[in-house]
Amino acid sequence: MTDADPGTPNPPAVAARGLVKRYGPVAALDGVDLEVLPGEVHAVLGENGAGKTTLMRVIAGLEVPDEGDVELGGQTLTRFDPRLARRLGVALVQQHFTLVPRFTAAQNLVLARPGGARLPSRRAAAHRLDELAARYGLPVPAGAAVADLSVGEQQRLELLRALDGDPRMLLLDEPTAVLTEDEADGLLAVCRHLADEGRAVVLISHRLREVIDGADRVTVLRGGHVVEAGVATSGHDRSSLTRAMMGADGVVEAVVGGRAPRPLGATRLSIDGVRLGRLMPLDLEVHGGEIVGVGGVDGNGQVELEAVVTGRLAPEAGAVRVDGDPLHGPRQRIADGVAYVAADRYRYGLVRAMTYGDNLELGRSHPWRTSRAKREAAARERIDAWQVRGPRKGRAGQLSGGNAQKLVLARELVGQPSVVIACQPTRGLDPGAAATVAERLVTAAQDGAAVLSGGDELDELLAAADRLVVLCAGRQPTTFHPPWDRHAIGLAMAGVDAEAGATNSPPAATPGLVAPAAQPESVGR
Repeated sequence: MTDADPGTPNPPAVAARGLVKRYGPVAALDGVDLEVLPGEVHAVLGENGAGKTTLMRVIAGLEVPDEGDVELGGQTLTRFDPRLARRLGVALVQQHFTLVPRFTAAQNLVLARPGGARLPSRRAAAHRLDELAARYGLPVPAGAAVADLSVGEQQRLELLRALDGDPRMLLLDEPTAVLTEDEADGLLAVCRHLADEGRAVVLISHRLREVIDGADRVTVLRGGHVVEAGVATSGHDRSSLTRAMMGADGVVEAVVGGRAPRPLGATRLSIDGVRLGRLMPLDLEVHGGEIVGVGGVDGNGQVELEAVVTGRLAPEAGAVRVDGDPLHGPRQRIADGVAYVAADRYRYGLVRAMTYGDNLELGRSHPWRTSRAKREAAARERIDAWQVRGPRKGRAGQLSGGNAQKLVLARELVGQPSVVIACQPTRGLDPGAAATVAERLVTAAQDGAAVLSGGDELDELLAAADRLVVLCAGRQPTTFHPPWDRHAIGLAMAGVDAEAGATNSPPAATPGLVAPAAQPESVGR
């Protein structure tokens, strides 16, 4: 590498020119340029598979480009090495966690520190993590094992590990995908503070509101090419950014405004007096043809409820029933035709080392009864239908986060499931794919399934739900019906009882809707 002339103006923090990166016949990057200035938050947008993650990994030294150059702070890299990039002040937070599950949060902090910066004791490590958490407003229990942390807490820990190195360039690949809206706003405030200190922040996000509100400039990728290069976000709105990402022919309008009321079918999923960990006794009936959304701040019992409603854990009290029969474990869930999109796709949804086709067959009974050629043809048809983009004969672990999610959806939403449990189903998806998921959930309900859909994006929940339940502190949640009272919903998420709208019921004269039960209702995410 060569030193920059100290007499020249401040060089760009990151300058990538003509980057090309191929994986077999697939060009993830095809002549990509990117320039990020000190003191700015620069967003990188694109559909799933557009090349965003590959670009970040090249800048961080984790991938070697086939062509092109990268300058960091005016110094041209002569080799791509993550340790060299880290010494030059680059910190990357990847969308796939790099934590050791059986180690504590504090121990994972120590593992990520550069050589020679070890902390003297476990107590010192815990103190350092608590200090970082307080400074950046990202709380993580220092003594808890990573395996016991929620997905949101694990994401916060990854962010704190990057910030511990006091980076000059922070590369964030979908950092808010597993955070609540308030947590995401807090992270954007941290990014702005870092930029005000003269650092450069690169932000990949599919949440267009975050890009518009939090970034100074935006670069848009499509199919490995740059279609918008470092333009001011002030000149864009959500519609124009979506068109830039997907092209005029690729824009898909999201489902908005809820669905027309209609008669519901029989109860297909019931949760009767369920208790587990932080959960108080919870009761809920979900009918065929109904979509129930679940809102709430992360850490209010959603993890336990997801586990019990999918049969991964048995409740301490109460029971879960599918079509009237008690649910006993994941095998029965699969046999009963219950589709499950897990909040943590790699822990409960996919096997990284397996091929796409083999992942699509997980849970199927006797797949060997069909010839390998027919199974591969069926897998390719579903992969193409869901636009899963990656190496043609690759493994699930090689996919970007959004494409991995689409692989799960391609398996779970096939056929006519009796119940759909969708936990964070649009996490990491671009707007077009998210709209497709909403449409598939509506179709499943129209075909008679009972659908539970939980997530952090309130707009997405309200768009397709017939009912919304807000889980807070594990207790019986408040139930809402259209027309939605967003103020009352926000109060319920905060644990504040509102005199008006706390048990928002549908109008008595509205046909086709079931009146709410006497007790508030609950659903797992």
